[in-house]
Amino acid sequence: MACPPRMPALAVLVLLTLMPAWARAEAVFRTEPYLLDPQPHSVVLMFELDAARAAEVTLTGPEGERVVPSPAVAHHLLRLEGLLPDTEYAYAVRVLGPDRRDHRGTFHTPRTHDRTDARICVYGDSRSGEPEHRKVVAALRRTLAQHPAEAVVHLGDFATEGGELEEWLAPFESVAPLAREVPLLFVLGNHELLPDDTGRPHYERFFGRAFGEQAYYVRRFGPLHLVVLDTNTDWPDDEAQLTWAREQLASLRAAHPDDFILLLAHHPMFSGSLHEDHMPLREALEPAAREHADLVFGGHDHTYERGTVDGLHYIVSGGGGSPLYEINHRRAGQLAYVPEYHFLCLDANAGQLTLQVTRMDGSPLEQCTLRRGQPFVCADGTPRGVIGGEAPWRFWMTSRFLWRRLGPALALLALLIVVARNALARRRDRRE
Repeated sequence: MACPPRMPALAVLVLLTLMPAWARAEAVFRTEPYLLDPQPHSVVLMFELDAARAAEVTLTGPEGERVVPSPAVAHHLLRLEGLLPDTEYAYAVRVLGPDRRDHRGTFHTPRTHDRTDARICVYGDSRSGEPEHRKVVAALRRTLAQHPAEAVVHLGDFATEGGELEEWLAPFESVAPLAREVPLLFVLGNHELLPDDTGRPHYERFFGRAFGEQAYYVRRFGPLHLVVLDTNTDWPDDEAQLTWAREQLASLRAAHPDDFILLLAHHPMFSGSLHEDHMPLREALEPAAREHADLVFGGHDHTYERGTVDGLHYIVSGGGGSPLYEINHRRAGQLAYVPEYHFLCLDANAGQLTLQVTRMDGSPLEQCTLRRGQPFVCADGTPRGVIGGEAPWRFWMTSRFLWRRLGPALALLALLIVVARNALARRRDRRE
C-alpha cells in the first residue's frame, strides 16, 4: 500500500502558526451585543471583542439603511442617534476582518414623553446564580413577547466579584437573549465593585459609560420618572449626590404633580431580610422620598418584599438568581415577603400603577395596583407572610464568596496553630 505524501516541514510550521488566529476568529465576541439606555431618539449598543478589531453596525428602519462605524478597539460603544420614537429597528453588528461575523437583533424605541401610559420591568441580584438567572430571563422574555416594555431595569449585583473580569462573562451570556432585544437600565450594586472597589473600572467598561459620568441619573418613560441612585459611596458624606437627589425629587414633583416618581437603589431603604434597612439611605433621603416619591425600590436582599412604612411604599426585588434569604424581622406595614426567584413589571396608565410580579416558571406571584397617595390594592389570594427561604447563617456558612475571601486567612491561622503546637511539643520534649 502506498504511503500518503508527507507534508513539507514548512507547511506544517505555517499551519501551526495560523491555528491560534483561526481559533480566535471562532470566538470573536467576549460579550454579545447588548442594548442600554433607551430614549425616544437614541439607544446605546455595546459589545466586547477578544482583541482590538474595527466593526460596523448596519441599522435598518423606516428611514432606510445606514452604517455606523466603530474604530479598532476591544470594547465598543455606539450611541445610535437620530432615531424615530415608537419605531422598530433592526441591526447587524459586523466585525471587520476575514471572518466578518454578524450578530443581529431588533429593538423598539420608546414613545415620546407626552403620554399617560408606560411599561417597564425590573429584577436584580442575579450574580452567582446563572442557572436561575437564565430561567428568570427566559420567563421575562416570554412576558415581553406578549406585553412589550420600553426598558428592563437591573437593580445591581450582576457580577459576583466585579474586580475579576471573567466574573462578568457568564452573566452576560445569560442576559444576552434579552439584552439584544430590550434595552437595559442599570443600578450599580456592591458586588460590581468587589473586592475593595477594584471592580469600578469594569463597571464603567460594561455599563457606566452609557449613562454618564456618575452612577446616578434620571430617566423618564411618559408618566414614569426613575431616579437612580449609587448607594455604594460614603453615605451620607456624598453631599454632591444627596443634593442632586433631593433637587431631582423636588423638581420632578413640582413639574409633574400627577406622574409617578420611582426611587431606585441597590441597597434597600426598607427591608426585613438579611441586610435589613440601609440606614445611611434612610437617614439621608427618607424625608425627601416621603414627600416626593411614590415607590422606593431596592435589591441587595435576595427576596421579594413589599410594604408601606408610614405612607411610603417600598419594594425589594432581589430574586434574579442569587441564593434566597428568609425573613429576619417583621415590621408594621410589611405586606408581602416571598423569597422566590422572580421579576416584576410596572404599568402606568391614567394615574394608576399596576404591579405584576412573576416567578421564574412564568406563574404569577402577585398583582397589585396603586394610585398616588393611596394604599396598595391587591388581587385576592396574593401571598402574605413567609414562604420558604434560606436562613441567613446558613447562607453565610455556605457562601462561596465568603470562603474565597476568608480562605487564605483561615489557612494562615491553621498554619500558625500547627507551628505553635509543634513548638510547644519540642519545648516539652526538651524539658523531659
